[in-house]
Amino acid sequence: MIRSRIRRGVSAVLLLTALPGIAQRRATGSDAPNAAGPVPTIAQRTASLEKKDGFFPIYYEAKTAHLFLEIREWNKQFLYAKHSASGTGAGVNRGAIQQGQVVHFSRIGPKVMLAAENERWITKSGEPAQEEAFRDGFPQSIIGGFTIAAEDENGAVLVDATDFLMRDALGYASRLGTGFRLDSSRSSIIEEHTKNFPKNTEIETLLTFGKEPAGGFGFGGGEGASGLAAVSPDANNVSLSIRQSLIELPDGNYKPRLWDQRAGQLVNTVYSDWSKPLGESRETHLITRFRLVKKNPSAEVSDPVEPIRYYVDRGAPEPIRTALLEGARWWSDAFLAAGFSNAFKVELLPEGADPYDIRYNVIMWVPEEQRGYSNGACIYDPRTGESIKCEVTLTTGRERQDYLITEALLSPYKNGDKPDPQQLAMVLQRMRHLAAHESGHTIGLGHNHASSAFGLGGSVDDYPFPNIQLDAKGNIDLTHAYQPGLGEWDKLTVNYLYHQFPPSYTPAQEKAGLEKILQDGMKKGMYFMTDNGPSTVHPHSSQWDNGPDSAKELDRLWKVRSVAMKNFSDAAIKPGRPMAELEDTLVPVYLIHRYQVEAAAQSIAGEDWRYAVRGDGQQVAPMVSPEAQRAALKSILATLNPAELTLPESIVALMPPRPPSLPRTRESFTGYAGDAFDPVAPVRAAATITLDALLDPERVVRLTQFHARDAKMPSLTELVDATIDATWKVPAQTGLAEESKFAIDYAVLEHLQALSTSSDATPEVKGIAQQAIAKLRSYAADQAKNESLSPEAKAFYAAAFAPTGGGAGGARGGAAAPAVTPAPGPGARRPSGDHNQIPAGAPI
Repeated sequence: MIRSRIRRGVSAVLLLTALPGIAQRRATGSDAPNAAGPVPTIAQRTASLEKKDGFFPIYYEAKTAHLFLEIREWNKQFLYAKHSASGTGAGVNRGAIQQGQVVHFSRIGPKVMLAAENERWITKSGEPAQEEAFRDGFPQSIIGGFTIAAEDENGAVLVDATDFLMRDALGYASRLGTGFRLDSSRSSIIEEHTKNFPKNTEIETLLTFGKEPAGGFGFGGGEGASGLAAVSPDANNVSLSIRQSLIELPDGNYKPRLWDQRAGQLVNTVYSDWSKPLGESRETHLITRFRLVKKNPSAEVSDPVEPIRYYVDRGAPEPIRTALLEGARWWSDAFLAAGFSNAFKVELLPEGADPYDIRYNVIMWVPEEQRGYSNGACIYDPRTGESIKCEVTLTTGRERQDYLITEALLSPYKNGDKPDPQQLAMVLQRMRHLAAHESGHTIGLGHNHASSAFGLGGSVDDYPFPNIQLDAKGNIDLTHAYQPGLGEWDKLTVNYLYHQFPPSYTPAQEKAGLEKILQDGMKKGMYFMTDNGPSTVHPHSSQWDNGPDSAKELDRLWKVRSVAMKNFSDAAIKPGRPMAELEDTLVPVYLIHRYQVEAAAQSIAGEDWRYAVRGDGQQVAPMVSPEAQRAALKSILATLNPAELTLPESIVALMPPRPPSLPRTRESFTGYAGDAFDPVAPVRAAATITLDALLDPERVVRLTQFHARDAKMPSLTELVDATIDATWKVPAQTGLAEESKFAIDYAVLEHLQALSTSSDATPEVKGIAQQAIAKLRSYAADQAKNESLSPEAKAFYAAAFAPTGGGAGGARGGAAAPAVTPAPGPGARRPSGDHNQIPAGAPI
């Protein structure tokens, strides 16, 4: 559409371009042969330049570091894509792809325009007047403008593309932090990384961003060695590389496949066609996938004409590199089940190969300051959904966190520094799983967070929590922590994505065949569901959980936690390591239940719904049974037991104050004891995790509505009363357990206070919370006078509602601040004065 509009402008200036006044334009800079004269031919202008031939011929001028682009065809579509060729170690990842745009070059007199085409809003009516009206109804996007440096009689031109290529194409300045600006004097084309191939032109630029020394350090600032200060030699001057690609679009022989939410595809190509008849959706969703065609279309199983190939980054160290190769190769089983033999190949990236070349789908190993999430993304044809090049970004740090978890669970160094063989075995299996997970996204799979309910190994594209078992002797067993291959859901989705039907099949038969794939999965109890956050409605769509019954799995994991905590000792760190590191090792075992608590909470006011379509036979949105909801509530409240949450003296005595060289981070418990370890800080964090899940405003609103629909369902009053009975009303504790009880009770009060004023809560919910607070106020007043309690207990009850203006809101019962704050994001230290923090958990 944009091409047509520009053509109108072109036709208006055709006569002008024939006049000598246009040819003898005034020119300046490196593209100006003289102040006013005829434009040279391309051969004349490039005689002294280095040429790199390929998709778009390019010429490099060494004396000015300018890059010229030769344009031979006008209005021809191609793909323009960008990705990060280097990273910051925190926030910007090496290899990160930004999806490409369909673009074309057009000429208007002495100017050349690079226009991005609107592939989201189209019309296929074929009626010129309708197309004209539609075209004028949406804006154009001219993303680049160039002046002509040379021109041949056949219409080919040469433009200086330097300014366009050296702009901040990925928005780094805003991502680095306030005050950063691109400094062109310290930026340049990187000639040795600028390459040309028959189907793609690759240009790399070095961009330097500077700022004044005052202020934070980017990525949110912070104290100490945080953000850019931790990863850059100079936090005020950061240089990054960008790769920009001009890519030939695929031919028209690819056969798109319609997207179906039930089949679990990660992303889809969407366009809106207003010419569709009334009563039909104007939106068309296409699957994003590779082109895969059988050599023998009539065979049930056949080799492909061209297999899908992936390459593992040589930057990954051994033995992780081999694990990545092995894990990614799991997908060959799914393609075989879908009718393709030898269809998915994974090899080590050839030495000297450019990982950004579109010929290589690469599993990148990306070093970062701290562990972060990995991902898989593709450059695809937005017209059809055909994947052209994919990159898997595996960030470092997760493998070390997994190893830390094994140390916390096993305390393996009782007789020296020799690790338990289970440790490395578990980490490498996790790396295999991670490689399969992220490469799965690039071949088309989305997160199926319900697959853990199908049994262990439902899908590698779920977020798995290690399946920690107790052996016959009651010892921690990690031998089955992660699945040994693909799940059945993975094979089903690949079959849906890539199944090639016989040539004789009609479109209706293909549609029926795809529906049968889904129906066969439904008969086995498999379905797709992705997680929607903390207040997710679905009882099984959970992250980092296990098992078909979340409450039973929480009970089981709570027992595993008890064993691991009893075994925890200084043997969790190697001899010779600072004792202060033991505090970091404690975190993952103490909070090992955190995600299973969230999973169990999803049964409360949950709906076991499906991405159903009318007539497919799936259940639509049944409420979770009252029995299952109450079982979940019981299991969750057990995690607020002060006796279970209180650290034994044998552990507390091992925790020294933190030395300056080992400050607490986002991975740490923080408390009120200064540099010393606060033994109640873990209790506050654990209680907050549980109460955040239990008293989520959206969840409790649903609870009131479900109870109104069916009186057998638990009510919010029932939930609140049960929570108070499990915390405030439990018998008085002694010693450190008494301090734990105070922390838990105070967290309950603060959550009720927050709920009573939440903008996400209905008046009914607020009223129930306020009633509960009033009852607690009366109870606390009585307990403050109870002579059978310790002086500390009476003081706690007296202060709980004291009109201090802070804490639980004083006598007026105002809104409370959260008991514990989430950890800062990656690349940040805890804010000064933050005494309460839930340590970072995922990714694991």
